[in-house]
Amino acid sequence: MSETAAPRHRGRPVFKDAADPEALQRAAQAAAPVVERVEAVAGLDPETSAALYTFLVSLADNKYVLGRRYAEWCTGAPMLESAAAAAAMAQDELGHARSFYPLLRGFPQGSEAPPMEGAGWQHRPTQALACLDRPFATWGDFVAANFLVDSALTTVLEAAAQSSYEPLRQRASKILQEEQVHWVHAQGWTRRLAAADETRPMLADSLQRMWDDAFTWFGRPDDPVLSRLVRAGILAAGPEQLRKRLRARLSTVREAIGLLVELSAGSLPWDRWDARARRLRPVA
Repeated sequence: MSETAAPRHRGRPVFKDAADPEALQRAAQAAAPVVERVEAVAGLDPETSAALYTFLVSLADNKYVLGRRYAEWCTGAPMLESAAAAAAMAQDELGHARSFYPLLRGFPQGSEAPPMEGAGWQHRPTQALACLDRPFATWGDFVAANFLVDSALTTVLEAAAQSSYEPLRQRASKILQEEQVHWVHAQGWTRRLAAADETRPMLADSLQRMWDDAFTWFGRPDDPVLSRLVRAGILAAGPEQLRKRLRARLSTVREAIGLLVELSAGSLPWDRWDARARRLRPVA
């Protein structure tokens, strides 16, 4: 059975009565056996290959963990509509991770890695941002992650839209379409929380705790991983350009500009930056 074919049960499609074609396709893909397509890396020098592998591991892990954190709020959001949005965004992020993980098996470093959906996949170690280590404590945390972390991942994928590495370019194109809805949700809820006196402090606290993680993820100005990917044409922007683009994106939400100015005034904690894991070390 192909990944896109609807599973059958006693001679009839399980999802025969689904009215939404997109929902039908997603349900069929989720129920279908996983068929990983391993795409071998060819034509890259060892240093560029190693940098691309490190980047893809971090991108996939952050997509995966962000999806799990979104999913935890499917029944805890303040409104039913928000719960539905949380579920949809969780499905998107997990689907993005699912599309990236098989690529890792085409690299020498990942050739012996077990399939990502094998037994115990929920408990395998990841290298996601530190702000995703624990479940979100408040709806403000959810919105801040949607606004900052999700946007940081999208910003780097925008820089991969014309990537010389075809598997990344193809995935970036589709993911960026889906991320438009995530950004609409982030804008709406950030405006809403920032505009109300009773919720603005909660949002400010959540943004402060996630700001450094999101903005350091691109690496130091001379980050060897992203710098090599830029030279190879795999990404179109380096760390400082990506930070500038992320700030510009966030600044379009006028209600939050005051909060963003305060956060931008501080320096990033590079003394806690773990370049190997591409994340900040926890505060001692």
